[in-house]
Amino acid sequence: MTEQEVYKIVKPLLEGYTEGLFWDFKKVLYDTAEIIKDILAFSNSNHEGDSYIIVGVSEPDNSDESNRIQLTTEDRRRLNTDANYLYLPGTWKVNGLSSNDIEKMNKFSETLTSKLSASMLISQPKCEFYPISIRKNLWLYVIVIKPVPGVFISKKDITKDTNSEKVVVKQGVLYVRIADTTTIGSDTIVASATEYIRVWKKYIDWLDSHEFPKLAEGCNA
Repeated sequence: MTEQEVYKIVKPLLEGYTEGLFWDFKKVLYDTAEIIKDILAFSNSNHEGDSYIIVGVSEPDNSDESNRIQLTTEDRRRLNTDANYLYLPGTWKVNGLSSNDIEKMNKFSETLTSKLSASMLISQPKCEFYPISIRKNLWLYVIVIKPVPGVFISKKDITKDTNSEKVVVKQGVLYVRIADTTTIGSDTIVASATEYIRVWKKYIDWLDSHEFPKLAEGCNA
């Protein structure tokens, strides 16, 4: 995709009043472990298309209950949304990034990619990175998480960049994106067990249809 194509996709998301199943807003990229957790959650989600981490957008203060409306199941059905909340207009602000910020984002992404590559147990997420100019010296930075087959979990604990004792991504834990929230799949609740089954079944079905036939053909050759 080109930068223009990515912007055409994310622009309507910027004009909405919430995050969702396949997109998340960040003011800046500040910690690789936190972003890795989001990438794993998007990769394991039930969304079939691309997912987006959009950097350069101020998130609302969740401690201020007056700026958001909690949605019920019926609300989500009527509004055709998977969000837990709708935020009032003006709550999300596109502050953008400077040219210097973009240089930092590029370096951040190199570190992020290297850490992802060294940490995965079974499958590797696929990410693309796009700096997008929205006006003079004002940018967005978009991480596109591609929908690839797999089970995306870390083979080791991943700690915060600034605190090696603070574990952000836990070894062997399945993270998934539910509505507009990253959820740990190790909680002992029915929904989490369902997510484990869904993720593994989808991957095993893919292996059955793609890997095993090729192995069989090789044996018959």
